[in-house]
Amino acid sequence: MKYGRAADAVKEARKDANMTQQQLSFEIFESRESVSHQENGRYRVQPNITQYFAEKHNNPWVALEAAAEYTGWGPVKLDGEVVDLHRASVAMKTKEELTEALQAIESVCVANHPRSIKEFEKKQLEEAILQAIDAIVALTQYVAVICVDYGFSWFKMWQQHRTKLKAKGFIKR
Repeated sequence: MKYGRAADAVKEARKDANMTQQQLSFEIFESRESVSHQENGRYRVQPNITQYFAEKHNNPWVALEAAAEYTGWGPVKLDGEVVDLHRASVAMKTKEELTEALQAIESVCVANHPRSIKEFEKKQLEEAILQAIDAIVALTQYVAVICVDYGFSWFKMWQQHRTKLKAKGFIKR
């Protein structure tokens, strides 16, 4: 298996928590060698490690990176040279991406049957999808950064959201 972003996220999260591989292994009930293999990309990052860092250290990035590696899609921590993850910058960028997504969604009609859509409408719809994905990524960065910076539990916020979905009848369990 090739070395990936999730492996980097585990190593960074462990170091941010001032833990050795041995200390982490005691916390998650795995061998130090298993932790080492996950940090070096020999094994995929396991769900128990992602859950541990989200719950105990309020670090959502390990789980996001691991989920994206498992599925091949989904939001990851933006870490490029031009990214500014200061909470104010993230908030402004999220507003911008949401506005663009709403405009793109409003510009295309999905009431018509998919077989009757014209080619130019299909291109507009594709653009709306891409704008929606940009908004999803921006919102994910926003929630993660705000949770970390202000000490809201990423894990508990998602638990509250899930409870709300159940209460409204949107999900069964």
